[in-house]
Amino acid sequence: MRNMMQKNTVFVQGQILLITLLVLTVATTIALSLIGRATIDLSMSNQLEESTRAFNAAEAGIEQALKSGLGTNGPSVLTSGVTYDVTVNAIGGAAGVYQLPHQTPQNVTETIWLVEHDQTTGLLDETPYYTAGSIVLCWSPEIAPDPAAGLVVTVFYKEGTDATYQVARMAVDPNAATNNNNFDDTGITIDGCGLSYYRKVINFAPLGITPTGVNADTLLALRIRPVYADTTIALGGGSPGLPKQGNQIESVGSTGTGVSRKVIVFQQYRAPLSIFDSVIYSQSAFGH
Repeated sequence: MRNMMQKNTVFVQGQILLITLLVLTVATTIALSLIGRATIDLSMSNQLEESTRAFNAAEAGIEQALKSGLGTNGPSVLTSGVTYDVTVNAIGGAAGVYQLPHQTPQNVTETIWLVEHDQTTGLLDETPYYTAGSIVLCWSPEIAPDPAAGLVVTVFYKEGTDATYQVARMAVDPNAATNNNNFDDTGITIDGCGLSYYRKVINFAPLGITPTGVNADTLLALRIRPVYADTTIALGGGSPGLPKQGNQIESVGSTGTGVSRKVIVFQQYRAPLSIFDSVIYSQSAFGH
């Protein structure tokens, strides 16, 4: 009888030991999991904090460049262990194809300047710059869901004879017959600017504009508005190409731990809002 009781006691003690080991194993696993999770959370929190510091530094660089119009020519210190490096590159200002840096939303007007701006004040310099008799307009063929590639093009210029400001307007659409809109569809091809875009040569003479010769007109700007869909626009000008259209500002913020963030801003020259074109409707003078 005593032997049986001793055996039962040993058996119970063995069960208790086994249960204790299982509980300790589970507790240890949970503890290690919590420690690992806390370590990961701490690491992620540190990375997020460093990323935020780098991003804030990049934004500070953008703000500085927007004020000065200049890059930093190397890293500049924002705070201890945080720097920003800013580069400023011209948009346009070279011969060849100029593609706008973003897609133009439907019914939003883009301005392409045909004269220079004063680099100090940003004001318009009406000295003749673009003097070719035509300009190549290219735009992406959008399907939304029907063929939707119509553009309204407005040319602003200063008349050479009496220095009055004038406007000429035209509308182009390769699918004019389908859309029944009476837009101009003549001479439009699909090899535009090396981008497989629609292409149309806009001649200024039929619009009553003479950019060369005695008492030449001064081309000021093109205003281009997609009618049916968001559209990417490009232009292929003659020599010397289009004047500068603004700046591309690229700022890289960095922290001492090696985290970097980049911000890119396209700073185009100021232009009237789209509603401006709605009040300009003929080639008559509209004042200074």
